[in-house]
Amino acid sequence: MDKDLFRHIISSIQYRFNLDEDKASEADILDKIKKGVEFKGLNLWTLIFAIFIASIGLNVNSTAVIIGAMLISPLMGPIIGIGMGAGVFDFELIKKAGKNLFIASVIGLLTSTLYFAISPLSNAQSELLARTSPTIWDVLIAFFGGLAGIVANSRKKFNNVIPGVAIATALMPPLCTAGFGLATGQWSFFFGAFYLYLINSVFISISTFLIVRFLKFEPVSYVNTKTAAKVKKWVITIALLTIIPSLYLAYIFVQNEIFVKNANHLINEEIPSINYTIINKNINPDNKQITLTIIGDANNDSLSNIIELKKSKYGLENTKILIKNSVSNDKPNEDLNELKEGIIEEMFVKQENELKLKSQEIKQLEKKISSLNEFDLKREQAIDEFYALYGKPQELIIERSINHKPNDIDTNLIVLFKTSSDKFTEEKLNEMENWMQVKFGIKKIKIIKE
Repeated sequence: MDKDLFRHIISSIQYRFNLDEDKASEADILDKIKKGVEFKGLNLWTLIFAIFIASIGLNVNSTAVIIGAMLISPLMGPIIGIGMGAGVFDFELIKKAGKNLFIASVIGLLTSTLYFAISPLSNAQSELLARTSPTIWDVLIAFFGGLAGIVANSRKKFNNVIPGVAIATALMPPLCTAGFGLATGQWSFFFGAFYLYLINSVFISISTFLIVRFLKFEPVSYVNTKTAAKVKKWVITIALLTIIPSLYLAYIFVQNEIFVKNANHLINEEIPSINYTIINKNINPDNKQITLTIIGDANNDSLSNIIELKKSKYGLENTKILIKNSVSNDKPNEDLNELKEGIIEEMFVKQENELKLKSQEIKQLEKKISSLNEFDLKREQAIDEFYALYGKPQELIIERSINHKPNDIDTNLIVLFKTSSDKFTEEKLNEMENWMQVKFGIKKIKIIKE
């Protein structure tokens, strides 16, 4: 490769990825982050209000309310403060931020626990359940969210990155979910949600530390090589201790997803071919068990034997498969309830699919209507502009034609006008064609002058 070309490529990359251009002064950045670390007065009251809002959102399963709570939450301040303190070796800032984060976390837990203890709604909704099983993907979200957060904090002007980071990294919901676990005595909720909160806090701090070192912030005080190495060692150790459980949980999550996928594949591919109708299915990846409720007078043992022979084909060798008739003589009420649930579930899925198809059709129609309205507006404008540029002809028609080809759809614009004027030279017509191309965004223009 030519050296000048190589230098040009490197120079272009440096220009595009340069973070120094609109960077605020280090003193201003540090001062702004130190102010966000404090938890007293406004910040403390805002935290309590945000905790209540997030808890209510989780309780009633409202995503919009939860997002609102995340946007007003001041929890990000001390977390970024810890990373900044580590990056500039400001150990007083680390202590102060750590102390304030601890206080904020305790207040958040107590507030959410109080709310869920007195709330009449005690069922765990999907928004709560989503915060109880963190994996490596949550680590990545916190890490990249933290990178975006500290880069945004280092700019001179305010930007809309910080609200986005607050939503993506989601500090408030897991803390409130941990409070739900305490209030209801469900320790799996508490530990799972608090671990997610810990992941977010740790990796936002670590990403802040990395960006601060990347931007080469000046240390607040002199630190010898040994102390600097010790700080880096602590950062790596904390990161590893935090990430290892998430890797295991991610492995379990992936294995469960594969199990559910293979189980559905077996059910969808093999059961219809042996003329049985499934009313209800229960796939339990934790116990490696599939329970099928079938309708009709069927020989369960015969069906079980057939499925046992087939399941190894789908990677389900160690899976226990239970086959039940829709209604048995032993547990008629229980089976009837299960049958009802299966029918309702099937109807719900069918209606949901129909709604999705209808929604797609509506969107396509809206798109067509929007396109037609847009073309009509442009045509009216083009007619007025034509009169202004070329005078008013005896007749002017501007219409769009669509040519359906075997493998493509071709759109043409036809412009027909009648005039006795001789000023429409070849050059004028070319000029008109270029104007129409830009005006309508259509490349193929056919101009007919009569």
